[in-house]
Amino acid sequence: MQEEEKKELQTKNDDKFLKFPNSPASNQMMTVVSHAGNLEDFSHRIGENSHSTQLDFFEGKTNELSQKIVYKTDNTETTIQLDNVDLFSKSKKPLKKILTYTLIKLSQANINDNPTDDIKLSFPLQDLVDLGSYSSQATARQAFNQAMNPLTSIKLNGLVKDKKEQHKITESEIEVLFTGARIKKGIVEIYLNKRVNWQIFALQYFSILPKSYFSLSDNAADSLLNISILARKRITEIKKNGYFNLGFRTLHTILDLPDENKTKNPGRDIKDAILNALKEINETNTDDMNIEPIFNPNGNIIQFLDEGYAKITLKNQFENYFTELADKKNAKIEQTIKKREEIAEKAKVKALADKMKE
Repeated sequence: MQEEEKKELQTKNDDKFLKFPNSPASNQMMTVVSHAGNLEDFSHRIGENSHSTQLDFFEGKTNELSQKIVYKTDNTETTIQLDNVDLFSKSKKPLKKILTYTLIKLSQANINDNPTDDIKLSFPLQDLVDLGSYSSQATARQAFNQAMNPLTSIKLNGLVKDKKEQHKITESEIEVLFTGARIKKGIVEIYLNKRVNWQIFALQYFSILPKSYFSLSDNAADSLLNISILARKRITEIKKNGYFNLGFRTLHTILDLPDENKTKNPGRDIKDAILNALKEINETNTDDMNIEPIFNPNGNIIQFLDEGYAKITLKNQFENYFTELADKKNAKIEQTIKKREEIAEKAKVKALADKMKE
């Protein structure tokens, strides 16, 4: 292949993806917002399925209608609080994609460690139309206006451990993430709270997200976003096999589908919802991945959820991105091992020299 053709192919592939933050705290915030209105059930489900995450759920006073979840892992502790949960529930559909695009724009911003003023992110309202989320600027404007109040009501605080050090995500006990938002002459403006350490909160790790995410239905979009997030954690498997698996029980939780014991039609409400979401992703991302549902067609809904899974095979640039991350990780591990061996060898030489002096 000629060099010009390689560059053209690379450009085409790059145009199909967007870089977005994939740090623990930002992922947890996205998850909580996605399940607003059903946080108690969600925290129960994910607590049962997670061995590395401790979840504490708190509900505010009835007249405040606020909820919060505390995530605790070995390296992080994050509290996400949503005030006026009803507002989040009603605006959840437009909010999720607008919040995702806001984080994508955040990954492109050059943010200083100690800004003196709140930081402004801006992008044309037309972006949401071009990406396929909305059919016109009028509908995009309506959706953004609906999402604006909950977007600017997300509160957070937490700690991130880096080796032996601890870094605070916010300066005070709890802070709102976005201090303001508006549309001015067709340009969306979102203000980031200067008292949030945005590097620690979101800009440590990144993944890539197919642009098709923005044109997908709600269930398919949520599934694709979580596939991209999970792929970042499964880079060793992707490097070795070219694929990784995602259990249907996990997808059941991600998509906020009804409890299998409480719905009269689990085949329609759970099984079909999962399979249709995966089919939609397959049909819109044929060059980048293949998702094969693996399950017993004669099994009941419990077997479908507990034993079934999606085999996700990445292809082309999508696969290359994660295999390159795996190569960098392996190189870093090898470098660390080599350094430790050198330190150990120097210690042996010094010990021998000291012994000879004696």
